[in-house]
This record gives sequence, C-alpha cells and structure tokens, in this order.
Amino acid sequence: MRYKGTIVLLIILTATCLAQAQQTAKSMPRIGFIVSYGGSSSPQLEAFRLGLHDLGYMEGKNIVIERRYAEGRLDRMSPFVHEFVEQKVDVIIGVNNVVIRAAKEATKTIPIVVISSIDPVAAGYVGNFAQPGGNVTGLAWLLRDLSAKRVELLKELLPKLSKIGLLWDANGPGPAIALKEYEGAARVFKLEFHSFEIRGPNHDLGRVFQAAKTARVDALVVVANPLMTQIAKQVFAFATKYRLPSMTEDRRYVDVGGLISYGANVADLYRRAATYVDKILKGAKPADLPVEESNKFELTINYKTAKQIGLAIPPSLSVRADR
Repeated sequence: MRYKGTIVLLIILTATCLAQAQQTAKSMPRIGFIVSYGGSSSPQLEAFRLGLHDLGYMEGKNIVIERRYAEGRLDRMSPFVHEFVEQKVDVIIGVNNVVIRAAKEATKTIPIVVISSIDPVAAGYVGNFAQPGGNVTGLAWLLRDLSAKRVELLKELLPKLSKIGLLWDANGPGPAIALKEYEGAARVFKLEFHSFEIRGPNHDLGRVFQAAKTARVDALVVVANPLMTQIAKQVFAFATKYRLPSMTEDRRYVDVGGLISYGANVADLYRRAATYVDKILKGAKPADLPVEESNKFELTINYKTAKQIGLAIPPSLSVRADR
C-alpha cells in the first residue's frame, strides 16, 4: 500500500509540475517567427535570437519564439501568419513581403515588426518613417534602392559590359518591383536589358540559361526572394556551367556559388529587430516607433566561382570587399 501511495504521489507531483511549466510558458511573451529557409539553422533566426539574448531574453525562460518553417514555400506563409493570430502571439516578425502583407491583412492589433526589402511607405505598410501609425514598425533595408549600385559594380567588374539579364520570380511581390528598378538602372548605364522569369516550383532553369546564352548577355542579376533562395544552388551551378558572371543581392547567394553580391548586412537587421520587440514588450506602441533604415552594407566576392568561370577580379573591387 505504501508503495502504491508513493507511485500515486509521484504521478500527482509530475502532473502538477507539467501544468505549472505549461502555465509558465503561456505567461511568457510569445513571438511569431516564420523561417523562410534554412530550418532550425537559419542565420536570420539565429541573429534575432542573439539580439534578444543581448537584451536579457533567454528563450524558454522569459520568452518563447513560435517558429514555423516555410522552406521557401510562399504558400505556407499566410496560413502560418493566421496561426499566430489565432494563438494571439505578442509580436509577429515580418520576415519578408509575403509575411508582412498577410500579417497586415490578418490583424490590426498584434504588433508587427518588419524587416522590409522594399519601401514600407510606398508599399502601404506604414504611414511614414517617423510615425508609422497602426500596428506596424521595424526596419527597411531598401534592397531595391541599391539596384543601380549593383549595376555600377558590374560595370566595374566587366568594363565591356553591354547586355545584362535579370533572373526573377514572377510570382513574388518584391521581384516585380525589382524588375522596374533594374530596367531603369540599365537605361542609365546604356545597357541592353533582358528579363528572364521563373514561376513557382515549375521553373525550368535549363531553358532560362539557354535563353540567356542565346541573348548573349554578359552578366546575370539574380533577384532575392524565398523561391530563389530555395533553388540558389541550382541557379549558380547553371551560371558556372554557362560561365556567366552573377550579381546577387544577398551574401548568402555568394556562399552557394554566386560570384558577387552587394546589399545590406541582413544579420544586423535581425539583431536590431530584437530591440523593437523589447520596446513593444515594455509597453511601446508600434505607431510611435520610427522605422529605421539599414546602415551596414557589404560587398562579397566568391573567388572560387571567379576562377571557375575564368574571370579576374579587378584589384579596385578586391580591396573593397568585406568578405
């Protein structure tokens, strides 16, 4: 009887501890974070966690990050956002334009901290940079504003550049804006411009690169978005096969075979996003928190890729490369 009583007591204690742990978890602030790519090893997620840690937040102890993994699938993102709204998380992190738009449509009350690659005012996310209004604030890396700079760097890399191609996902909202930006930059530099579209999972990269070869483009600009990230290794394998120099918007593309990239330091933006979360959890309203722009940029060059396509990197670029 004493033995049975001990077992019963242990069961009761275990159940009590579990209930307390669940209650504690529910009482912690919860942040909705959709991992676009990279799974649990996502560099963006890790940078965000480090930013929270620097502000005194320990995951599982005084904050919870509700993760959802999209793995480059745009169609998964809106349902994940609706899950966050149903769960009444304390903050949603707007990791890309698809998530931001879905979140803005789904809730007018839950704060949304964005990391926007397009002008958040022009996109209708906020009223203005100084006073966003509504439930949206955060950071803008204005990736598209750097389009002309990337074309300028291509001219420096390839002095005889006369034709450029743009590889972009025609189903993505951000790339549609990029198309206009790069078309304009090509006109400024008096370059012949070619557009090469892919659409969702039914892309045919072999056809696209054959078309680029037929058009005899001198270089290819690859527009960043979740789909392009998912297929990046395939994209740059084809670029290497066709000995086609590639300019990208994010250094993670150079890590998987792209030639050169110029853009905002994305890890820094995700660390800074944590400061917005901290302020909101302490009572600040998103409407009163000014949207900040990126202030760290990086030039990255892949010398292995340069060697594979038989291209010498000019010393003027080499000395300015951050990585």
